Amino acid sequence: MTQSGRHAQTVIKNANIITIDPRTPKASSLAISDGKFIAIGDNTACDSLIGPDTEVLNLSGKTVLPGFIDAHIHVLNSGIRHVMAADCDLPNIPLIQQALRDRIKETLPGGWIQGFKFDDTKTQEKRFLFKSDLDAVTTEYPIMVAHRAGHIYYLNSTALAAANFDDNTPDPPGGRLGRDPDTGGLNGVVYERAIEPIRFGLIPPETPDIRQKGLITICKMLNQVGLTSVHDARVIQTEFDAYQNGLDNAELTLRVYALMYHPHFEALKNAGIKTGFGNEFLRIGGIKMIADGAIAARTAYISEPYIGSDCDHGILAMTQEEIETNVINMHNAGFQVCIHANGDLTIDMVLDSYMKAQKLNPRTDTRHRIEHCSLVNPDILRKMRESNTIATPFCTYVYHHGEKMPFFGEERLKWMFAQKSFLDYGITSTGATDYPPGPFEPLLGIQSCVTRTDSNGKTWGVEQQISVDEALKIYTLNGAYASFEENIKGSITEGKLADLVILSDDPRTVDPNTIKDIPVERTILGGNTVFEK
Repeated sequence: MTQSGRHAQTVIKNANIITIDPRTPKASSLAISDGKFIAIGDNTACDSLIGPDTEVLNLSGKTVLPGFIDAHIHVLNSGIRHVMAADCDLPNIPLIQQALRDRIKETLPGGWIQGFKFDDTKTQEKRFLFKSDLDAVTTEYPIMVAHRAGHIYYLNSTALAAANFDDNTPDPPGGRLGRDPDTGGLNGVVYERAIEPIRFGLIPPETPDIRQKGLITICKMLNQVGLTSVHDARVIQTEFDAYQNGLDNAELTLRVYALMYHPHFEALKNAGIKTGFGNEFLRIGGIKMIADGAIAARTAYISEPYIGSDCDHGILAMTQEEIETNVINMHNAGFQVCIHANGDLTIDMVLDSYMKAQKLNPRTDTRHRIEHCSLVNPDILRKMRESNTIATPFCTYVYHHGEKMPFFGEERLKWMFAQKSFLDYGITSTGATDYPPGPFEPLLGIQSCVTRTDSNGKTWGVEQQISVDEALKIYTLNGAYASFEENIKGSITEGKLADLVILSDDPRTVDPNTIKDIPVERTILGGNTVFEK
């Protein structure tokens, strides 16, 4: 179908267009004008819209999809870390120590040396970092290294002293201080909410220049893999300011749905702002809270102990009363609520709170979310369907974190990252990676959902395999639904925002174990190319 009387800015022809629109699932050409799709059809459908200034792209059979949407990813914070912290995704502890030493010359007096993306299971030593490891780097500066999962941190002696943590300090609510099993003294490992006084009190805030560089860095990284929209999974005030500045300066090349960190809830409510405020580039999303630990860190709060333990059920970061009180207040204020809950025990607590809030104050179309929603069961699935709760499960975890799956066991994996169960129960689930904890590449996430096979060829939870078409919808239209934006993006449909990705091959026809290797040729945002190979 075409529109007469106007010429298009761009026409794509001879393409394998997968629209994710059930009314017109396939097409060969499309036209773009004023940042939106204005025509989609067979190979001649858009010819009348070609004018002297129209850019015509002859794709020779390459595949076109709506721009990918990652519905749970730490965007700006990751970009900032790439600019000012040591990347500790390295094969052994000596290399990690050297990466941290390299940051000393970049650190001002009074500053902290930081590292991120450390993963104990991917090092040769297969162990945590301890304060002795970090003291060997320096005791002149405090050091804080984040586990790739983001829920465990490692401090040197100087950082422990700055936080007033000593051997007699009790575990704080919602957190834990790691201790030497022989002496009982602090070993430098800090779990969950115990790190909050340091992260949000002691570490100096980044400069506006670093935040700007971080934004440019992460936008480039994500555009290169076909991402056009992201749900930033924990946004604080300074980061939202950076997004606004990036938008004003034409440096923001992603559409951002900002899940605001819960301490900002009262200020937003008092300002009369709620979920949905903003525009097609930058929008206030839900309020983000964290109720338990992490899968990659093996601290998710689960009903049965982790494999190899008789008593380790993980960490509960919020009590039932805390969850319920906050949910009711946020629900009543008109917000979408987005709670990180990995373990089945925690998920059930969150669902009970969502259902109680809705019973006390019925609202239409709340679309409350469970971030990660990793371990489910039939009762949880029924509650999610009844309450119209959205799931944002990890999509790249099975592939990337295969070495951690034995901690959960074969039986439990049948109910983890449960995309097939969500589909079967009529629950909306999305594509999500949680980067840094999981790799951010959408094609890797799609492959992992389809094959449930890790990087060593081991399959986990084959019961949760889904088709490529289902995975493509999860990474596009479902992501738009999770931000109340399915009417403006998520499919190649006339009138929607012209966000798309061009791939060199069709994910539906290649060997499923090679989907991650398909090159991204071009990423287009609102009709403008933001990445070209």
